[in-house]
Amino acid sequence: MLAGTARRNLWPLVLGQSVSLLGDYLGFFLALPVFVRDASGSSATQLGLLGTFETVAVLGFGLIAGLVIDRGRVRRTMVIADLARAAAFALLAVAVALDLGAVWMAFAVAFLVGALGTLFDTGLEGVMPAVLTDDLLVTANSRLQVGRNLAQTGGFVLGGVLLATTGGIAAALAVDAATYLVSAVAILLLREVRPRPVAPREPVLSSLTEGLRTLWRLLPVRWATAAATLVNLAFAPLAAVIPIYVPEELGIEGTAGLGLFFAGFAIIGAAGVVLGSRVIRFIGLGRTIVLGTVLLGAGAAGVGFANGWVGIVPFGIAAAGVSLSQVGFVTMRQRLTPPDRLGRVIAASRTIAWGGIPVGLMVGTPLADRIGLRALFGAGGLLIVGVTAVLLVSPLWARTEAD
Repeated sequence: MLAGTARRNLWPLVLGQSVSLLGDYLGFFLALPVFVRDASGSSATQLGLLGTFETVAVLGFGLIAGLVIDRGRVRRTMVIADLARAAAFALLAVAVALDLGAVWMAFAVAFLVGALGTLFDTGLEGVMPAVLTDDLLVTANSRLQVGRNLAQTGGFVLGGVLLATTGGIAAALAVDAATYLVSAVAILLLREVRPRPVAPREPVLSSLTEGLRTLWRLLPVRWATAAATLVNLAFAPLAAVIPIYVPEELGIEGTAGLGLFFAGFAIIGAAGVVLGSRVIRFIGLGRTIVLGTVLLGAGAAGVGFANGWVGIVPFGIAAAGVSLSQVGFVTMRQRLTPPDRLGRVIAASRTIAWGGIPVGLMVGTPLADRIGLRALFGAGGLLIVGVTAVLLVSPLWARTEAD
């Protein structure tokens, strides 16, 4: 009975988030940066600021989000976050359609989406052990990553077409708003297969501290969090300048071409993560995280030497690496963390890992304007490979009770 309910939960869980991610890649990850790029005159620094506003919100609200998830009704909280994000994108779409849009509005939306997104994402990861059986966690996380890559493919293709038309940016933002409503309905369809323990009403500071202490005691999760922080520091500026790198360095012009390029490397990334569950069964969660980091670093470094459409290949390898690492990392946190502290450990881990992003953006994107985009990708990729070398002698390379 419980197994049947858990399997039925897979469909709304995966499909709802895949649709929502389709909207994000169409609106948040493509239309919003293109809007800032066009409004700022192709400034890498301005694109970096867009990512910084999102990240600062994640860092500011991350720990509190974990406490809210552990203490409250998680699905209701997630639905409220979805509805608020839908409203933010709808309002921005109207402003852009009326030619009233300004760069500061994009920054405001990025901040709001960052704050609400960390609440939703923490809740999603935290609710999964309550609506799925343990054996389905790897399956669900793998399918979510495949859904992410396919959404990336479809979102960028559709985005490239929309942005090539008059009013395309406003339309893309409106579609993103609508997909948040689909996500909210999907969350309401989930049914618990086991009770989710609620954290006691202790003082806020002591509750937050307990989450950090638990993270510290979980040695593999601690190492994975530290590695993710360094990887995010190196990769954040690379991700921010992609809308500039593709036309200026690879020679792929136009928003339609940009969308097709993004879609192409997303397909390669999806093909890599399809094997994620098999890789985990064969080598374990920790080693899958290490393997994913290797692929990310090698792909990022390879981008610096690519030309034209060939650049899809190293970008795709990097995307596959991100997905593999994410599947392993998320599943490890879910399996090793005590249920009553899961929200706080997830939030603490994510907040620490995201801490590398604003540092990378503040240093890397201005540096790109000085040393060039190709040099930035080469240096970032080599730094990620260096992190991998350390992981080979870390607890992540050993089998753990989470495997």
